[in-house]
Amino acid sequence: MTAPFIRHYNSQDWANGLHKAYVSLSPETCFVLDSGSGTAVGYIIGTADTVAFAQRWMDTFTPVVDPKLVPRPGLDTGVALMEHAEAKDLRRAIYSGECSMLQAQPHLLRRKGWGPKMVTTFLDRVKALGAGGVHLGMVETNDRAKEFYERHGFQFGKGGQQGGAICLVKDI
Repeated sequence: MTAPFIRHYNSQDWANGLHKAYVSLSPETCFVLDSGSGTAVGYIIGTADTVAFAQRWMDTFTPVVDPKLVPRPGLDTGVALMEHAEAKDLRRAIYSGECSMLQAQPHLLRRKGWGPKMVTTFLDRVKALGAGGVHLGMVETNDRAKEFYERHGFQFGKGGQQGGAICLVKDI
């Protein structure tokens, strides 16, 4: 077995359930932690230009969302689960192109140094593409993740708390 390594997302990863909008609209900023045998065991995805990504999201991704499965925001569905705050937030995000810059899931290789390597790989790439900083949204109760990002220079974003989520930012 080959040692784990970081690589760009490729089409073989599609079935792994990576966030389809990101890998479709910004594959150049999506990285996978490969187990060494071709299996994605972690990922970090985002975009170098949030505004351009959000526009592509609305132009390309949103039109193919089935409104029967994901009703438009503001529509009272009469379905209790669709009216929960979390579902309403998701509906709004899907149709408005809201997005976070960074998502990472180093599942199987935790505490082996891959998280910092993946963050560095992502930050180096988006900086090379012209980004001057990044932001990420996360659940405010995930203290371990918050501590991880703070150790890597992320700070609480001003006005960055909303509905159980926080925004962390970092200049690059």
